[in-house]
Amino acid sequence: MPRRFASFLASVLLAAAGVVATTGAAGAVTVEQVCVGTWAVTYDPPITNTPRVVEGHLTGYFPTCTNLAAPSGSYDQVFTDTVSCATLLSAGAAARTYTWSNPLAAPTTFAYNWTVSDVAGQAVITNTGLITGGTFAGASAEQVAVLVTPDVLGCGGAGISSLTGPTTLTVFRP
Repeated sequence: MPRRFASFLASVLLAAAGVVATTGAAGAVTVEQVCVGTWAVTYDPPITNTPRVVEGHLTGYFPTCTNLAAPSGSYDQVFTDTVSCATLLSAGAAARTYTWSNPLAAPTTFAYNWTVSDVAGQAVITNTGLITGGTFAGASAEQVAVLVTPDVLGCGGAGISSLTGPTTLTVFRP
């Protein structure tokens, strides 16, 4: 991994983990869970420089989480969007379910809005919302994911069928 990208990745992950702010006893926020992992998106048909409707398939894996009741997890999600190599994902709203490695931890449903921003040439997707069911029900959460800018030659040719990058999930309890 190039040193510049590794530095960028470290900055994104630290920012995601450091989102917690306390404003006195009445406004204290507790971090209940932090998970670090990777995610991937596959596009059908592959994305090119021309915007078009594609079906996307998101998969995420968190091998390392801080809450011992849910020490690792994963998710799987399908979406349809109009995208291109320049616009990897449009902003919007959705829900996904995280499944935890501990069978005693109920799957967690996350209803969220997401934004996409360009940071140093990388697409940074920020999902913010509420945990509506499962082990962390009633908490709020933020998932930050990064996608590397697609290969220019691939975008101009047959297209790019998949991208991957780092992701962090943080669950907050008021």
